[in-house]
Amino acid sequence: MGIIIEVKYAHDGDLAAACREALKQIEHTGYEEELEDDGIERILKCGIACYKKRCRVVLA
Repeated sequence: MGIIIEVKYAHDGDLAAACREALKQIEHTGYEEELEDDGIERILKCGIACYKKRCRVVLA
């Protein structure tokens, strides 16, 4: 199993939007394809957003 984690700081406090942006960046950078090329079949994508002392995690 492969895990890709992208962490963003939500400057405006919108944690949901920052998580979506993190997942979008994972898609655009091609990290998933690199893992697939190495034979990894199950890939968990994790977008994490932080703002001050709050945090939100979205899995895809």
